[in-house]
Amino acid sequence: MDEILAANASQWVADSNSAVFLRLISGETTESVLNALRADIAEDEEGADGADAIEFHPIFTYPIYGEQERIFGYKGLRISLYYAAGSLATYFSVDYTKRIDGLETSLPVQLKSDDVDTPMRKVLSENSLVGSREEFAERVVKDTKEFKPHGKKVHEYEFREYHRRLQTFLLFYIEGAQFIDETDERWQVFTVYERLDLNGITSYSLVGYCTMYEFFHWPDSKRPRISQFLVLPPFQGQGHGSELYRYIYGMVKASPQYVDLTVEDPSESFDDMRDRNDMRYLLDHHAFDGLTAPVSPEDLHKLQIEYKISKRQMARCVEMGLLKMLDKPNAEAYGRYRLFVKRRIYAQNVDLLSGLEDDEKKQKVAESFASVVNDYHRVLSLI
Repeated sequence: MDEILAANASQWVADSNSAVFLRLISGETTESVLNALRADIAEDEEGADGADAIEFHPIFTYPIYGEQERIFGYKGLRISLYYAAGSLATYFSVDYTKRIDGLETSLPVQLKSDDVDTPMRKVLSENSLVGSREEFAERVVKDTKEFKPHGKKVHEYEFREYHRRLQTFLLFYIEGAQFIDETDERWQVFTVYERLDLNGITSYSLVGYCTMYEFFHWPDSKRPRISQFLVLPPFQGQGHGSELYRYIYGMVKASPQYVDLTVEDPSESFDDMRDRNDMRYLLDHHAFDGLTAPVSPEDLHKLQIEYKISKRQMARCVEMGLLKMLDKPNAEAYGRYRLFVKRRIYAQNVDLLSGLEDDEKKQKVAESFASVVNDYHRVLSLI
Protein backbone atom coordinates (compact mmCIF):
# COMPACT_ATOMS: atom_id res chain seq x y z
CA MET A 1 0.00 0.00 0.00
CA ASP A 2 2.85 2.40 0.88
CA GLU A 3 4.47 1.88 -2.51
CA ILE A 4 1.17 2.49 -4.25
CA LEU A 5 0.64 5.71 -2.27
CA ALA A 6 4.17 6.90 -3.03
CA ALA A 7 3.85 6.11 -6.72
CA ASN A 8 0.50 7.90 -6.98
CA ALA A 9 1.07 10.78 -4.57
CA SER A 10 0.20 13.34 -7.23
CA GLN A 11 -3.28 11.86 -7.44
CA TRP A 12 -3.91 13.08 -3.90
CA VAL A 13 -2.78 16.64 -4.60
CA ALA A 14 -5.19 19.17 -6.11
CA ASP A 15 -4.49 22.59 -7.60
CA SER A 16 -6.62 24.85 -5.41
CA ASN A 17 -7.31 27.32 -8.25
CA SER A 18 -8.82 24.51 -10.31
CA ALA A 19 -10.61 22.94 -7.33
CA VAL A 20 -12.49 26.12 -6.40
CA PHE A 21 -15.63 26.76 -8.46
CA LEU A 22 -17.46 30.10 -8.30
CA ARG A 23 -21.00 30.29 -9.62
CA LEU A 24 -23.43 33.21 -9.92
CA ILE A 25 -27.03 31.98 -9.97
CA SER A 26 -30.43 33.50 -10.69
CA GLY A 27 -33.64 31.51 -10.88
CA GLU A 28 -37.43 31.67 -10.96
CA THR A 29 -38.16 28.59 -8.85
CA THR A 30 -36.40 26.64 -6.10
CA GLU A 31 -36.48 23.56 -8.32
CA SER A 32 -34.68 25.34 -11.18
CA VAL A 33 -32.04 26.67 -8.77
CA LEU A 34 -31.50 23.23 -7.21
CA ASN A 35 -31.09 21.78 -10.70
CA ALA A 36 -28.49 24.50 -11.45
CA LEU A 37 -26.62 23.53 -8.28
CA ARG A 38 -26.53 19.88 -9.27
CA ALA A 39 -25.61 20.36 -12.93
CA ASP A 40 -22.19 21.23 -14.31
CA ILE A 41 -23.54 24.16 -16.31
CA ALA A 42 -20.90 25.60 -18.59
CA GLU A 43 -19.91 29.24 -18.43
CA ASP A 44 -22.63 31.60 -19.68
CA GLU A 45 -24.99 28.69 -20.40
CA GLU A 46 -28.57 29.19 -19.29
CA GLY A 47 -30.45 26.38 -17.62
CA ALA A 48 -33.41 25.26 -19.69
CA ASP A 49 -35.71 25.35 -16.68
CA GLY A 50 -35.62 29.04 -15.75
CA ALA A 51 -32.25 29.35 -14.03
CA ASP A 52 -29.20 31.32 -15.13
CA ALA A 53 -25.82 30.10 -13.89
CA ILE A 54 -22.34 31.37 -14.76
CA GLU A 55 -19.38 29.33 -13.51
CA PHE A 56 -15.70 30.29 -13.36
CA HIS A 57 -12.47 29.66 -11.42
CA PRO A 58 -10.30 32.00 -9.36
CA ILE A 59 -6.85 33.10 -10.54
CA PHE A 60 -5.39 33.17 -7.00
CA THR A 61 -6.14 31.11 -3.90
CA TYR A 62 -2.85 31.52 -2.01
CA PRO A 63 -4.39 33.88 0.60
CA ILE A 64 -6.64 30.97 1.56
CA TYR A 65 -4.74 27.75 0.81
CA GLY A 66 -1.09 28.83 0.97
CA GLU A 67 1.64 30.01 -1.40
CA GLN A 68 1.87 26.71 -3.27
CA GLU A 69 -1.89 26.70 -3.99
CA ARG A 70 -2.01 22.95 -3.44
CA ILE A 71 -4.41 20.84 -1.37
CA PHE A 72 -3.42 17.36 -0.21
CA GLY A 73 -5.54 14.37 0.59
CA TYR A 74 -8.43 14.27 -1.87
CA LYS A 75 -9.46 12.86 -5.22
CA GLY A 76 -12.14 14.57 -7.25
CA LEU A 77 -12.05 17.62 -4.97
CA ARG A 78 -14.61 20.34 -5.70
CA ILE A 79 -14.87 23.44 -3.48
CA SER A 80 -18.02 25.27 -4.51
CA LEU A 81 -19.00 28.85 -3.76
CA TYR A 82 -22.51 29.46 -5.03
CA TYR A 83 -23.61 33.12 -5.04
CA ALA A 84 -27.04 34.62 -5.52
CA ALA A 85 -26.12 36.68 -8.57
CA GLY A 86 -27.34 39.99 -7.18
CA SER A 87 -27.24 39.92 -3.38
CA LEU A 88 -24.24 37.54 -3.21
CA ALA A 89 -25.85 35.41 -0.50
CA THR A 90 -23.51 32.42 -0.44
CA TYR A 91 -23.76 28.65 -0.19
CA PHE A 92 -20.42 26.91 0.42
CA SER A 93 -19.84 23.20 -0.05
CA VAL A 94 -16.92 20.77 -0.31
CA ASP A 95 -17.26 17.53 -2.29
CA TYR A 96 -14.82 14.77 -3.24
CA THR A 97 -14.79 11.19 -4.44
CA LYS A 98 -12.06 9.91 -2.08
CA ARG A 99 -10.24 11.17 1.00
CA ILE A 100 -6.89 9.89 2.22
CA ASP A 101 -7.77 9.95 5.94
CA GLY A 102 -8.12 6.48 7.39
CA LEU A 103 -6.44 4.59 4.55
CA GLU A 104 -4.42 1.70 5.90
CA THR A 105 -0.63 2.19 5.78
CA SER A 106 2.45 0.94 7.63
CA LEU A 107 4.01 4.41 7.65
CA PRO A 108 4.95 5.69 11.16
CA VAL A 109 2.77 8.79 10.62
CA GLN A 110 -0.91 8.92 9.82
CA LEU A 111 -1.80 10.45 6.48
CA LYS A 112 -4.14 13.37 6.97
CA SER A 113 -5.91 15.51 4.43
CA ASP A 114 -5.69 19.31 4.46
CA ASP A 115 -8.51 21.29 6.00
CA VAL A 116 -10.31 23.01 3.11
CA ASP A 117 -13.33 24.20 5.03
CA THR A 118 -11.94 26.44 7.79
CA PRO A 119 -9.56 28.59 5.64
CA MET A 120 -12.36 29.41 3.21
CA ARG A 121 -14.89 30.27 5.91
CA LYS A 122 -12.40 32.71 7.44
CA VAL A 123 -12.57 34.96 4.35
CA LEU A 124 -16.31 34.67 3.73
CA SER A 125 -18.81 37.04 5.28
CA GLU A 126 -20.37 35.01 8.08
CA ASN A 127 -23.74 36.72 7.74
CA SER A 128 -23.90 35.94 4.02
CA LEU A 129 -23.58 32.15 4.38
CA VAL A 130 -26.69 30.06 3.85
CA GLY A 131 -26.90 26.75 5.68
CA SER A 132 -28.38 24.39 3.08
CA ARG A 133 -28.97 24.04 -0.65
CA GLU A 134 -32.72 24.30 -0.13
CA GLU A 135 -32.40 27.50 1.90
CA PHE A 136 -30.01 28.90 -0.70
CA ALA A 137 -32.44 28.06 -3.53
CA GLU A 138 -35.22 29.90 -1.71
CA ARG A 139 -32.95 32.90 -1.16
CA VAL A 140 -31.95 32.99 -4.85
CA VAL A 141 -35.58 32.96 -5.97
CA LYS A 142 -36.43 35.77 -3.55
CA ASP A 143 -33.41 37.84 -4.61
CA THR A 144 -34.06 37.21 -8.31
CA LYS A 145 -37.43 38.90 -7.90
CA GLU A 146 -36.62 41.55 -5.29
CA PHE A 147 -32.92 42.48 -5.29
CA LYS A 148 -32.06 45.92 -6.63
CA PRO A 149 -28.48 47.24 -6.83
CA HIS A 150 -27.40 49.36 -3.89
CA GLY A 151 -27.40 53.08 -4.50
CA LYS A 152 -26.92 56.33 -2.64
CA LYS A 153 -30.07 55.91 -0.54
CA VAL A 154 -29.23 52.49 0.86
CA HIS A 155 -28.58 52.42 4.60
CA GLU A 156 -24.86 52.34 5.40
CA TYR A 157 -24.94 49.10 7.43
CA GLU A 158 -26.81 47.33 4.66
CA PHE A 159 -24.12 48.08 2.11
CA ARG A 160 -21.29 47.29 4.52
CA GLU A 161 -22.62 43.76 4.82
CA TYR A 162 -22.95 43.52 1.05
CA HIS A 163 -19.37 44.74 0.61
CA ARG A 164 -18.10 41.99 2.90
CA ARG A 165 -19.47 39.54 0.36
CA LEU A 166 -18.03 41.50 -2.57
CA GLN A 167 -14.49 41.74 -1.24
CA THR A 168 -13.94 37.97 -1.17
CA PHE A 169 -13.60 38.13 -4.97
CA LEU A 170 -10.54 40.37 -4.57
CA LEU A 171 -8.54 37.51 -3.02
CA PHE A 172 -9.31 35.34 -6.04
CA TYR A 173 -8.35 37.84 -8.76
CA ILE A 174 -6.07 40.63 -7.46
CA GLU A 175 -2.60 39.61 -6.34
CA GLY A 176 -1.72 40.96 -2.91
CA ALA A 177 -5.28 42.25 -2.36
CA GLN A 178 -6.30 43.27 1.13
CA PHE A 179 -9.68 44.03 2.63
CA ILE A 180 -10.36 47.73 3.16
CA ASP A 181 -11.24 49.46 6.42
CA GLU A 182 -15.02 49.60 6.15
CA THR A 183 -15.25 52.12 9.01
CA ASP A 184 -13.38 54.76 6.98
CA GLU A 185 -16.00 56.94 5.31
CA ARG A 186 -13.54 58.16 2.67
CA TRP A 187 -14.00 54.94 0.70
CA GLN A 188 -16.39 54.93 -2.26
CA VAL A 189 -17.60 51.73 -3.91
CA PHE A 190 -18.92 51.48 -7.49
CA THR A 191 -20.76 48.35 -8.65
CA VAL A 192 -21.75 47.09 -12.12
CA TYR A 193 -24.58 44.62 -12.76
CA GLU A 194 -26.02 42.75 -15.71
CA ARG A 195 -29.76 43.12 -15.95
CA LEU A 196 -31.39 39.79 -16.76
CA ASP A 197 -34.87 38.97 -18.02
CA LEU A 198 -35.98 35.57 -16.72
CA ASN A 199 -39.40 35.01 -18.30
CA GLY A 200 -40.57 38.50 -17.45
CA ILE A 201 -38.74 38.81 -14.12
CA THR A 202 -36.06 41.53 -14.05
CA SER A 203 -33.04 40.28 -12.12
CA TYR A 204 -29.51 41.57 -11.53
CA SER A 205 -26.20 39.74 -11.68
CA LEU A 206 -22.89 41.15 -10.46
CA VAL A 207 -20.42 42.05 -13.24
CA GLY A 208 -17.70 43.88 -11.31
CA TYR A 209 -16.87 46.65 -8.92
CA CYS A 210 -14.32 49.29 -7.94
CA THR A 211 -13.21 50.91 -4.69
CA MET A 212 -11.89 54.46 -4.57
CA TYR A 213 -10.31 56.35 -1.67
CA GLU A 214 -10.46 60.12 -1.21
CA PHE A 215 -7.22 61.66 0.04
CA PHE A 216 -7.09 65.21 1.36
CA HIS A 217 -5.38 67.71 -0.95
CA TRP A 218 -4.30 71.01 0.53
CA PRO A 219 -5.94 73.38 1.09
CA ASP A 220 -9.54 72.36 0.46
CA SER A 221 -9.67 69.67 -2.24
CA LYS A 222 -9.60 65.89 -2.56
CA ARG A 223 -7.40 63.54 -4.59
CA PRO A 224 -9.32 60.31 -5.35
CA ARG A 225 -7.37 57.10 -5.90
CA ILE A 226 -8.72 53.95 -7.51
CA SER A 227 -7.65 51.11 -5.25
CA GLN A 228 -9.31 47.88 -6.36
CA PHE A 229 -10.83 47.38 -9.79
CA LEU A 230 -12.36 44.07 -10.80
CA VAL A 231 -14.51 42.72 -13.62
CA LEU A 232 -15.42 39.06 -13.08
CA PRO A 233 -13.90 36.67 -15.67
CA PRO A 234 -17.11 35.78 -17.55
CA PHE A 235 -17.63 39.49 -18.30
CA GLN A 236 -14.07 40.48 -19.20
CA GLY A 237 -13.18 41.64 -22.70
CA GLN A 238 -16.66 43.10 -23.28
CA GLY A 239 -15.95 46.75 -22.44
CA HIS A 240 -17.45 46.77 -18.94
CA GLY A 241 -14.19 47.86 -17.33
CA SER A 242 -13.88 50.76 -19.77
CA GLU A 243 -17.46 51.85 -19.09
CA LEU A 244 -16.83 51.82 -15.34
CA TYR A 245 -13.51 53.66 -15.65
CA ARG A 246 -14.99 56.30 -17.96
CA TYR A 247 -17.83 56.89 -15.53
CA ILE A 248 -15.45 57.35 -12.60
CA TYR A 249 -13.14 59.62 -14.60
CA GLY A 250 -16.10 61.65 -15.81
CA MET A 251 -17.33 62.09 -12.25
CA VAL A 252 -13.87 63.25 -11.13
CA LYS A 253 -13.49 65.57 -14.12
CA ALA A 254 -16.85 67.21 -13.48
CA SER A 255 -16.46 67.76 -9.75
CA PRO A 256 -14.72 70.93 -8.51
CA GLN A 257 -13.76 69.17 -5.26
CA TYR A 258 -11.42 66.75 -7.05
CA VAL A 259 -7.88 67.60 -8.18
CA ASP A 260 -7.08 64.57 -10.36
CA LEU A 261 -7.62 60.82 -10.57
CA THR A 262 -4.81 58.52 -9.44
CA VAL A 263 -4.49 54.72 -9.34
CA GLU A 264 -2.89 52.52 -6.70
CA ASP A 265 -0.43 49.94 -8.06
CA PRO A 266 -2.27 49.18 -11.32
CA SER A 267 -1.90 45.86 -13.13
CA GLU A 268 -0.73 45.69 -16.74
CA SER A 269 -4.25 44.97 -17.98
CA PHE A 270 -5.62 47.97 -16.05
CA ASP A 271 -2.84 50.19 -17.41
CA ASP A 272 -3.78 49.13 -20.92
CA MET A 273 -7.45 49.89 -20.38
CA ARG A 274 -6.61 53.22 -18.74
CA ASP A 275 -4.23 54.23 -21.55
CA ARG A 276 -6.82 53.50 -24.23
CA ASN A 277 -9.59 55.42 -22.52
CA ASP A 278 -7.47 58.40 -21.48
CA MET A 279 -6.07 58.70 -24.99
CA ARG A 280 -9.50 58.51 -26.62
CA TYR A 281 -10.76 61.26 -24.35
CA LEU A 282 -7.72 63.51 -24.85
CA LEU A 283 -7.73 63.04 -28.63
CA ASP A 284 -11.48 63.69 -28.84
CA HIS A 285 -10.94 66.93 -26.90
CA HIS A 286 -7.92 67.98 -29.03
CA ALA A 287 -5.69 68.14 -25.95
CA PHE A 288 -2.50 67.73 -27.98
CA ASP A 289 -3.23 70.28 -30.69
CA GLY A 290 -0.28 72.61 -31.15
CA LEU A 291 2.10 70.55 -29.00
CA THR A 292 5.59 69.67 -30.24
CA ALA A 293 8.53 68.07 -28.48
CA PRO A 294 9.94 69.05 -26.12
CA VAL A 295 6.87 69.92 -24.04
CA SER A 296 7.69 72.24 -21.16
CA PRO A 297 6.88 71.27 -17.55
CA GLU A 298 4.55 74.29 -17.43
CA ASP A 299 2.51 73.09 -20.42
CA LEU A 300 2.41 69.56 -19.02
CA HIS A 301 1.15 70.94 -15.70
CA LYS A 302 -1.59 72.95 -17.46
CA LEU A 303 -2.83 69.79 -19.19
CA GLN A 304 -2.74 67.86 -15.94
CA ILE A 305 -4.87 70.50 -14.19
CA GLU A 306 -7.32 70.90 -17.08
CA TYR A 307 -7.97 67.18 -17.60
CA LYS A 308 -7.44 66.02 -14.00
CA ILE A 309 -5.08 63.22 -15.00
CA SER A 310 -2.15 62.44 -12.70
CA LYS A 311 1.26 63.86 -13.58
CA ARG A 312 2.92 60.59 -14.62
CA GLN A 313 -0.09 59.39 -16.62
CA MET A 314 -0.41 62.74 -18.39
CA ALA A 315 3.29 62.63 -19.31
CA ARG A 316 2.74 59.18 -20.82
CA CYS A 317 -0.34 60.35 -22.73
CA VAL A 318 1.50 63.42 -24.05
CA GLU A 319 4.31 61.22 -25.34
CA MET A 320 1.75 59.01 -27.10
CA GLY A 321 -0.07 62.03 -28.50
CA LEU A 322 3.16 63.50 -29.85
CA LEU A 323 4.08 60.17 -31.43
CA LYS A 324 0.68 59.93 -33.12
CA MET A 325 1.09 63.42 -34.65
CA LEU A 326 4.80 63.05 -35.41
CA ASP A 327 6.08 63.44 -38.96
CA LYS A 328 8.40 60.43 -38.75
CA PRO A 329 10.29 61.07 -42.02
CA ASN A 330 11.26 64.46 -40.55
CA ALA A 331 14.57 63.52 -38.95
CA GLU A 332 14.83 66.74 -36.96
CA ALA A 333 11.32 66.39 -35.47
CA TYR A 334 11.88 62.73 -34.64
CA GLY A 335 15.23 63.58 -33.04
CA ARG A 336 13.56 66.15 -30.77
CA TYR A 337 10.89 63.63 -29.82
CA ARG A 338 13.45 60.90 -29.12
CA LEU A 339 15.51 63.23 -26.91
CA PHE A 340 12.37 64.40 -25.05
CA VAL A 341 11.31 60.84 -24.18
CA LYS A 342 14.83 59.70 -23.33
CA ARG A 343 15.27 62.55 -20.86
CA ARG A 344 12.10 61.45 -19.08
CA ILE A 345 13.28 57.82 -19.05
CA TYR A 346 16.65 58.83 -17.61
CA ALA A 347 15.09 61.05 -14.93
CA GLN A 348 12.78 58.25 -13.77
CA ASN A 349 15.60 55.70 -13.63
CA VAL A 350 18.54 57.83 -12.49
CA ASP A 351 19.19 55.70 -9.39
CA LEU A 352 19.33 52.46 -11.39
CA LEU A 353 21.58 54.00 -14.02
CA SER A 354 23.96 55.79 -11.66
CA GLY A 355 26.28 52.79 -11.25
CA LEU A 356 26.79 52.23 -14.98
CA GLU A 357 29.41 53.57 -17.36
CA ASP A 358 28.30 56.28 -19.79
CA ASP A 359 28.14 53.90 -22.77
CA GLU A 360 26.05 51.42 -20.75
CA LYS A 361 23.70 54.21 -19.65
CA LYS A 362 23.15 55.27 -23.25
CA GLN A 363 22.51 51.68 -24.30
CA LYS A 364 20.01 51.06 -21.51
CA VAL A 365 18.14 54.30 -22.19
CA ALA A 366 18.09 53.54 -25.93
CA GLU A 367 16.67 50.06 -25.24
CA SER A 368 14.03 51.51 -22.94
CA PHE A 369 13.10 54.12 -25.55
CA ALA A 370 12.62 51.44 -28.22
CA SER A 371 10.46 49.39 -25.85
CA VAL A 372 8.37 52.42 -24.82
CA VAL A 373 7.77 53.51 -28.41
CA ASN A 374 6.77 50.00 -29.46
CA ASP A 375 4.27 49.91 -26.60
CA TYR A 376 2.91 53.33 -27.57
CA HIS A 377 2.37 52.10 -31.14
CA ARG A 378 0.52 49.06 -29.77
CA VAL A 379 -1.80 51.21 -27.63
CA LEU A 380 -2.42 53.69 -30.45
CA SER A 381 -3.33 50.84 -32.80
CA LEU A 382 -6.16 49.88 -30.42
CA ILE A 383 -7.75 53.33 -30.33
